Amino acid sequence: MLKPALIGSVLEHRGRVIEVSTERLRYANGREHDIDFIRHPGAAAVVALDAADRVCVVRQYRHALRDFLWEIPAGKLDRGEAPEACAVRELAEETGVSARRWSSLGLYVPAPGIFSEIIHLYLARDLEVGAATPDVDEELELKWLPLGEALDLVRRGIWNDGKTALALLRAEHAAEA
Repeated sequence: MLKPALIGSVLEHRGRVIEVSTERLRYANGREHDIDFIRHPGAAAVVALDAADRVCVVRQYRHALRDFLWEIPAGKLDRGEAPEACAVRELAEETGVSARRWSSLGLYVPAPGIFSEIIHLYLARDLEVGAATPDVDEELELKWLPLGEALDLVRRGIWNDGKTALALLRAEHAAEA
């Protein structure tokens, strides 16, 4: 298979974080199709695991769902920011936690049919807990719970955030290695 050729792009909206475009693609069979496409700068998310194998999670309101979600700490990349630097910054801002040991848990691609966002997942170990300094638009509730309990909440369908589920599963594997 060949990748389709981009033959046109119309910027429909430029927001604070995202850009929405309609793009025309020409496929190898000669057919052309329009797709709606959302550009996002990317993000980083962190499984902070303490010496007792407890994970730090935050509960916050997600307006698109009109509900609160428990998630691992995460946030969008600033322009030119390296993903690991974003992970360090977001963990400190949202939870007050810093870590001496970092390892990659790979990537999570939330919605590749329409969304360019890639979330870089990290495992943070050897933690030190300080005071959180969340952004002005963030109201967060913080909780520490055993990794096994967090994974059980994912497996039972109580926690449904994709980046959190995948990162916790990968962290479990990394912790066993």
